Amino acid sequence: MEKENTQVNDLDDFDDDLDDGIYAVPSPKCLPQYSLRRIAKYKEENGIKGSLSEDELKQFRIEPRGFICREVKSVEEATHWFPMFCNCCDECEVTPYQLYRIFLDRYDDEYLIVDDSNNFSLIHLWHKGRFVVLEETRK
Repeated sequence: MEKENTQVNDLDDFDDDLDDGIYAVPSPKCLPQYSLRRIAKYKEENGIKGSLSEDELKQFRIEPRGFICREVKSVEEATHWFPMFCNCCDECEVTPYQLYRIFLDRYDDEYLIVDDSNNFSLIHLWHKGRFVVLEETRK
């Protein structure tokens, strides 16, 4: 029972350190973003409840400047790996929605990333994510 109280107190301390109890990891600048205020206004004005279609969302899309991420099918084509949020790993060594450079180990002929602990990792083989190519849009 005392252990549970300690955990609850630890959670309270953790929540107190966060603004409004919200923690968000910003997405990489190479991904498109959406104007949430304009989407909310559009939904309110048009009486829409629930999600918008892909076509409706296009009008609120803000294209990135400098670099874009283009999704590819395989690790062999990719320059980076983009992990998604996943409940399958309690303590993953990667941060969802951040880019990780892919390296080819020519000796073992396998593709690796460097995780948040600065270790080479094969986590992209089982963790949910996307393979992308980071491309420059302007010089």
